[in-house]
Amino acid sequence: MIGNIHLKQSAKGIRTKTLLLCIGLFVFEFLFAILASSSYIRADLAKNMKETPPMVSQMMGEGFADAVMKYSIMAFGYVHPFMLVLFILFIFFAFSQVITSEISSGAIGFTLSKPVSRNRIFFNLWIIIYIGLGLLSFSTFLSSFLGIVIFQGGQLSSAPFGNIAWNLFLVMIVVAGYVSILAATSDSGKILFTRGGVILVVLYLISMADPLWKPLEFISPISPFKYYIPMNLFLGGHVPTLTAVLMIGVSILMFGFAAFLFNKKDIAVG
Repeated sequence: MIGNIHLKQSAKGIRTKTLLLCIGLFVFEFLFAILASSSYIRADLAKNMKETPPMVSQMMGEGFADAVMKYSIMAFGYVHPFMLVLFILFIFFAFSQVITSEISSGAIGFTLSKPVSRNRIFFNLWIIIYIGLGLLSFSTFLSSFLGIVIFQGGQLSSAPFGNIAWNLFLVMIVVAGYVSILAATSDSGKILFTRGGVILVVLYLISMADPLWKPLEFISPISPFKYYIPMNLFLGGHVPTLTAVLMIGVSILMFGFAAFLFNKKDIAVG
């Protein structure tokens, strides 16, 4: 899959980070599954849900209270920003490993001196990121599946977690599309992390504030986080096929545009 030794070394570094993040996500979600088995926590949540401010329910989405009542604190594990941050860190690490850090160090010239094109670099990176995000999504599903089997005694269905993992994958490949464009136009990992961090935080805040402020309805569709709907999926929903196809298509188009920008970039300035 990788065209030369240098790219293979980059991919190896990405694999190591992917494994660590998979373990981190597994432990994070598995802990929520353990906590959900506590009768004390379940009773406390049931009490608190009756006093949940309407604004919180609006921000978290339709079915928020019902999902929390049914799945207890496990539901919070899937709306926690920390989980999304781990996915996004993988995306940034991958682009930095193969693109921006190579430009700033000058190593990109060595890579391109071999029989490999700039398009080949982006194509390889696209495959690596899709596979990595798939593994990270599967890790979140596996943690909850095992948590339910071990601690819930079959009282809860693990099916919604498969849908949530798929939804996570779809949202994150769109996030990766945004970052691919930033990586293609950034000269260093520091610039990539700074620009990308600011833009993604703004997009996340837009998605959270959209239900509270009507004018945001017109721009919120540009935020991939708007399409992350765990609470509905907990209650038996699924990601519409058309939505999934559109998100995959948008991600591929973004990667294609990023590859075009990267081909036009003067890497000598890095």
